[in-house]
Amino acid sequence: MNKIAPFMSAFLIGIIIGGAVVNLASGIIIENISFERDAYKLNNTMLQEKIDKLNESIKNQSYRVVTDIKPHVLNSDNKIRIEVEKYIKEKLKDTYGKQIEIIDPDLIFNIFEGRILSIENKKVSLKVKYIVINTTLEIYVTAQTKE
Repeated sequence: MNKIAPFMSAFLIGIIIGGAVVNLASGIIIENISFERDAYKLNNTMLQEKIDKLNESIKNQSYRVVTDIKPHVLNSDNKIRIEVEKYIKEKLKDTYGKQIEIIDPDLIFNIFEGRILSIENKKVSLKVKYIVINTTLEIYVTAQTKE
């Protein structure tokens, strides 16, 4: 019994010290995460206030602006359709907030008409059917795969 007691007490002291170290380390991590969360909340609040002010200024203006872009792509392959939609949104991202009267539909037509994209080692040709410019800019495109 006397031979086991020193080992047991060392084992228990090791468990206690190990638990304290783990508790200290996880406490530091939790504190850092808490600070990050508070910073994100503050940033979110500031961005929400900015959005509210911009929305209010848009309501007070006498002209209408583009607030959304909706590409409509006709293609049976979902991957190609999603990639073309992302491409269209990327190219038209500068039209957000622009006056509807200023946007040139011919320019948008020329950007996408006949454009050839490479998606998953396939050549995809775009053909613009029509464009609707309102507070929501809608563009209807057919994506045809070429061999």
